[in-house]
Amino acid sequence: MDKTFNRSVRIAQELQKKIAIIIQHSLKDPRIKGIVTVSQVQMSKDLSHAQVFVSFFNIEEKLNIKKFLIILNQTSGYIRKLLCKNMRLRIIPNIIFYHDDSLLKGNYISMLLNNLEKK
Repeated sequence: MDKTFNRSVRIAQELQKKIAIIIQHSLKDPRIKGIVTVSQVQMSKDLSHAQVFVSFFNIEEKLNIKKFLIILNQTSGYIRKLLCKNMRLRIIPNIIFYHDDSLLKGNYISMLLNNLEKK
């Protein structure tokens, strides 16, 4: 019997919600306030590591994206501490932030399709 909605998926979804709330409301850094959205969380099988994929609004330059990822990865310990207070897990996973560029790719494809319609 294959479980398609196993525990790691449920925990990843809950982490996604909690991390998004923490970034928007609890982080005091004004550089990332309001421009970060958590798009996906992938958990390891043993639930000890979480890959958090984030998208940035109004940022096009790769240097700025790298700078914001460094800021988020530096605050991952504080985010883990707040998650420990909010979630009832035995092990709070290590968090590593990655850039999710699917929003940029979607905009590019949309632009290409609009150009085809004009022709």
